[in-house]
Amino acid sequence: MQQETTHQETAGWQKLSTTNVDKAERLSFWQDSANTLFPSTVVTGSADDDFFGSVTWMEFGELMLADFISTATEIQRGEEQIGRNDMWYEVCLQVEGDCRLTQGGRSVRVRPREMVLYDSQQPYRMTFSGPYRQIALKLPRRLLQDRVPCLDTLIARQMSGQSLPGRFLFDFIITMCDVKRESARESLINRLEAHVVDLLATALSEIASEQPLSANRQAQLARVKAHILAHLDDPGLCPAEIARQQSISHRSLYELFAGEDLQVSKWIKAQRLERIRRDLGDSLLSSWPITTIALRRGFKDFSHFSRAFRAQYGISPRAYRKSRLS
Repeated sequence: MQQETTHQETAGWQKLSTTNVDKAERLSFWQDSANTLFPSTVVTGSADDDFFGSVTWMEFGELMLADFISTATEIQRGEEQIGRNDMWYEVCLQVEGDCRLTQGGRSVRVRPREMVLYDSQQPYRMTFSGPYRQIALKLPRRLLQDRVPCLDTLIARQMSGQSLPGRFLFDFIITMCDVKRESARESLINRLEAHVVDLLATALSEIASEQPLSANRQAQLARVKAHILAHLDDPGLCPAEIARQQSISHRSLYELFAGEDLQVSKWIKAQRLERIRRDLGDSLLSSWPITTIALRRGFKDFSHFSRAFRAQYGISPRAYRKSRLS
């Protein structure tokens, strides 16, 4: 079997299929292929000669989008497959067929135009009783932990693709998969990454506000974070000003962030650095001086920005830009 019979590339998108794989090897080929894209799992399915699987995927920025079509399968991830560096969240968008996801003591049925979040650091089981199409999005945990409060309460909970935030996310991603050449344009890649993360955070924040536990705190924290992101480029943004704008005390603001990975000032800095990181990889901004980008994103001092960027990403801003645009 030659690799080119199963592996194709189209304008940034890559494709693997079992079509030309020997019948006796289809299921094992499919498992090996899936495990190169997503955290390791064990895949079981129908007899090899009846099995079919196809996946088209693209990496954009730190995200991976994969469009799976397959016959009935069961996918399990146990403790033995979980590695220390598996710092990912994954979101599944069900296009056709049904999926049963079990994780963290919850079991949920995901139907067409529904979505579900799951965590690569916890065991799970995903069952498809018949043929299906599912789009999977993989992204670093920190991209959501910094934006959505109480994420653990949102694992294995349905998100509707019919609600307004859910529809924006679902339709945006499925369009990326269906219009492959356009979505793979180099000038769009970094912007698409930012849009997808923002749409996902909005959809998750909506269901977070519906959860009975700590609902008021979650809703208030979501409002505060939305305010910060809306005013992030303002160099005058600071905890005192945020508290005043949100009509809460300085102490209450810090208490809202008490259960988060970063306190409010560090969260603001991390979000500014993340926006600058995306800007530095944006070919449309390649002629802009790094100093201009840093000051535009709310930093008052370039030396402070440069040190903070290196501390956050382990590379200088100049070297990072060169690596992304070369």
